[in-house]
Amino acid sequence: MASVDSIPKALQYGVSNSQARVVRQKLQPLGVSSGSSGSSVRFLLPQKSIIDLRSLSVYYDYTINGLTADQANFSNAQFPPTYQHWSSVKFFVSGASAAGSQCNHLDMVHHALLKASVGEEYCKSRLNNAYDSLIANSGFSANPAATSKTFQATYDDLILFRSKNYCYDSSLFGNMEIELTFNDKNILKVTGGGTKVDTAQHLLDTYAEVNHAFSNITLAVDTIVSISPLYVSLLAERLQVSTPIRLPFSEVRSVLASNTGSNRITLQGSCIDSCLIAFLNQDPNAGAATASVATRPNVNRYKFSIDAGQKDAMGFQLTIGSEVYPRQAVQKLAELLDGTTNAIYGNDVHSKNMLYMTLSASASVYTREAPAAENAIALTKFAIGEEGFATGLLCGLQTNGVATDCVVNSNSAASSRVLIAVMQTSQIVFDPSTSAVSIDA
Repeated sequence: MASVDSIPKALQYGVSNSQARVVRQKLQPLGVSSGSSGSSVRFLLPQKSIIDLRSLSVYYDYTINGLTADQANFSNAQFPPTYQHWSSVKFFVSGASAAGSQCNHLDMVHHALLKASVGEEYCKSRLNNAYDSLIANSGFSANPAATSKTFQATYDDLILFRSKNYCYDSSLFGNMEIELTFNDKNILKVTGGGTKVDTAQHLLDTYAEVNHAFSNITLAVDTIVSISPLYVSLLAERLQVSTPIRLPFSEVRSVLASNTGSNRITLQGSCIDSCLIAFLNQDPNAGAATASVATRPNVNRYKFSIDAGQKDAMGFQLTIGSEVYPRQAVQKLAELLDGTTNAIYGNDVHSKNMLYMTLSASASVYTREAPAAENAIALTKFAIGEEGFATGLLCGLQTNGVATDCVVNSNSAASSRVLIAVMQTSQIVFDPSTSAVSIDA
């Protein structure tokens, strides 16, 4: 194979040989820069610019308040991971909704995907994202010494709008806006001592006193400030061709419902990459304090659990149109977990996950019982390769423009609720003949 050096310079159009230079910009929100449960904040990304979407980061001060500072009768709470701070994230292109508008459980979907795909070292590398709270019950088991506490948070691992074409040209596709909605306080782990946690009612009262908020929020992103004239000339020539220009990106749609044994979500798209199912046995919108961090390894919202007595009678299978996935219903939870890790890593020696992990008072513990208690997660993949947005090859399920139900068959006795999330590749389409921009699901 010829080396890059042997290729005439006039033909070296690769990104690694580009003369593009970038600069990081920090953006202020369009409205308020602070808020509490249910608040939304919106950003307009740089206009008429080429934006590196990989570099997008949200910075803010995250505060937990309503704590009780008393040596004997205290209440305290742990900083949750920053992806749990936001219940939804929405992307808008040229004023139209592009991604996130049909996913109001983004934090839960993110948690399930993370537990199925990363290890402890990843969590240790992201302390400004508070990922250490995923692997240790620490920082909230003693008197807080103040009624509130704050840390400088970073939210930069968005699972929406990822693309192989990570450089977004807003002069071509139009302005991009991002809207984030702050989650309610049921994401918080709260504990205490003395009279704050000595009765069931006091546990509820203590939880009710604690709340959270964000302030001083900004968004930072890299934009290209200098690029070779070659890009401009090539784009000008491309615009003379009537074939639409397409940019693939990741999209997530979700449903959370009572487990009927045959729950469903509607599919409609040109590339359905995978379907994620997580089972719950508690109300995800309820919470209470605990007298011991060891007895509360996870809050209800992220405790994907089943009745342990049903772990060999799951009856799991997806029905999409006239097809079923897998061909035979899966009965054992252990097989579901194996399918989940294989869907992500394909039995690779470097595969990792935290599906078998639970938390004791101070450390992580791995057991075969942990998945039934809090990590009952099933991921079904529909294409042999990577996702469409990562390769540009739309190999997932296609509904041909027709709304098609995906029925999740399972044993309703195993769990009281089920979270269903569909990961798909959508596209931004620019029509050179009319200069119109549209979203193709």
